[in-house]
Amino acid sequence: MTTSDDELLQSVADLYSALDPAPGDLADGVLARIAVQDLEAEFELFTLVQPVDTLVGTRSGDQAETSRTVALEFAGSTYRVLVRISDTDDGRRLDGWVVPALPMRVFLGPQGDALAHTRQSAYADRDGRFEFPASMTGEVRLWLLPQAPRAGEDTVPPFVTPPFLV
Repeated sequence: MTTSDDELLQSVADLYSALDPAPGDLADGVLARIAVQDLEAEFELFTLVQPVDTLVGTRSGDQAETSRTVALEFAGSTYRVLVRISDTDDGRRLDGWVVPALPMRVFLGPQGDALAHTRQSAYADRDGRFEFPASMTGEVRLWLLPQAPRAGEDTVPPFVTPPFLV
């Protein structure tokens, strides 16, 4: 009697199962590790999402205008970036602060090299503040590119946030 390839492979699998069984949580552990491997940096970076209702002003007696504002904080080993996105009459406004406050150029735009030409740019001031008064909407990222350091200063690497919605 001849054995088929399927029967032979099943015999080998049964032998390995008997002599060296795989841990019960192997498949789940591998899948979890693969899922987390690329996201570890994003979990480290994206630490806070906080909606804030802010009082803008009053029109009369007890009528008040409110605007919807969302604050996001990104933190890594080198930077902490706070972003505030608020609604304006002209669309959306994005204000940000970066620590440490270094001279840097900040780009806001969609991910992908093909769309790099659509990115908006601003400069962080000496206090680390930057703004995009009429920012683009949709899924975007921030790219922080420090300017060349002065003599004796440490170099700080560029920083890119995970995607977020404006």
